[in-house]
Formats: sequence, structure tokens, C-alpha cells
Amino acid sequence: MELTGWRLGLYKSMDWAMKLAYVNFLWFLGILVGLIVGGFFPSTIAMFAVIRKWLQGDKDLPTFSYFKSIYRQEFVNGNMYGFIWLILGFIIYFDLQFFRSFNEIWSLLLTYFTFIIGAIYILSLLFAFPVFVHFNVSPFQNVKNSIFLVLSRPFVSILMGICFYIPYYVLMKIPGLIPFFSGSLIGFCLVSVSLKIFESLKKDNK
Repeated sequence: MELTGWRLGLYKSMDWAMKLAYVNFLWFLGILVGLIVGGFFPSTIAMFAVIRKWLQGDKDLPTFSYFKSIYRQEFVNGNMYGFIWLILGFIIYFDLQFFRSFNEIWSLLLTYFTFIIGAIYILSLLFAFPVFVHFNVSPFQNVKNSIFLVLSRPFVSILMGICFYIPYYVLMKIPGLIPFFSGSLIGFCLVSVSLKIFESLKKDNK
């Protein structure tokens, strides 16, 4: 029997819920396999890569084997990429705290400037993993691409922020969902928006 109307919508919703719960489990597993510190970035990249494939219509994706292959393939580059972002974040945080320790006009101006840089950094982080799994370039180039997207598409960056906050808010309000959707739900929202942005960029460059 062919499903239509609300039954079809319910079936698709349940299908996505099962997929996201499964890839979330793989995400946790990948983090543990990498002893947390070494596993977080490659596991997150693998999760985003799987979600990207699903959203692009790959219904027959062998999820576990694809996740494992991306995890292994990007283990070194993924960790390098992640630690670049961590180092940048530490520098911005250190500078902000340093400038705030003075009571001079110059320090106030530099504090505001660093705060703006920090806001750009945080918004760039929202693009970090979607950019990595979409563009086949070096980790440093992916960092540059993420920052470029924020600077060139400020309103879209705000939309990405909203797409991060809504699932985060839901997860905080319903903590029982965290073991099943803590990473995958946020990843789903960010990849959904970023794919549209990348398509738009592709059309603009033609």
C-alpha cells in the first residue's frame, strides 16, 4: 500500500529519526574509539559526511562502512583541522582577557575589536564541519572558506546560528533526547542549510 498525506509524512519523520539516532550512536562510538580527544573531530566529520549523503538523496548508503571509511581517511586531517580551530579560539580568548585587564581607551577599543573577531569565529565554527565534508581542500583552506562564508553571507550566518540554537534548545529542554540526537540533530540542521548555501555559491560562480 502506497502511503500518502500525513501517513507518508509520519513515515519519513520516523525514518529520519531512526537514521539520526543510528549515526549519533556511531558518532559516540567514534569518539570513544579515538579516546575522546583524538576521536571527536574525525567522528564529527564522519557524521556530517553521512548526513550530507542522506540529504543529497543517497538512500542506499552503507552507513556504517561509509562512516568508518571517512573516520579512518580523515583521522589525521580531521584532528589537524580541529586543533587549528582550537588554537584560533584560544588566541582570541587570551587576547580578549588580556585587553580587558587594562582600563585605557586603547584597551577598550581593542576589546571591542577582539569581541567582533570572536563573534566571527563562533559563526565560522558553524560552517566548519559542513565546509570540510563538502570541499576537497586542505584543512587551512577549509578554515579560510568558513570565515569567508561568514564575512560574505552575514545574514545566512545568522540563519546558521538559529539552526544551531533551535535543536540545542530542544535538547536542553528534553535531556532524554541527548543520547539519541545530541550531535546528529544539530548536524542535520546545519548541513541542510549549508547545502543550499553551497548550491547558491555554485550558481553565482557560473
